[in-house]
Amino acid sequence: MLTTDELRTVLEHAWRDAAVCTRFCSVGGACDESSYTIHHNGLGPSDTGEHRVTAGWVLKLPEYQLLPWLTAWLIATHNRQPFDLNGRSPARRAH
Repeated sequence: MLTTDELRTVLEHAWRDAAVCTRFCSVGGACDESSYTIHHNGLGPSDTGEHRVTAGWVLKLPEYQLLPWLTAWLIATHNRQPFDLNGRSPARRAH
């Protein structure tokens, strides 16, 4: 599992890759023993999201594999669309 500093670094990269937030956007995250808590604070209460990630397979992802998931989450959050970071693994999704 990533450390809090590693998670924040990945979130910073995802924020840049998502390229959807204005200069007022901030993204942060914290880790505990069994989860990540990820915060996206946009322009106001309607554009603020928090997501708690507890899925074991997600918590085991290295930074380079977690980055696309967090980028997609930021884009969905920005567009007020649901995106569950605890969802099924991309390799297990039905096509």
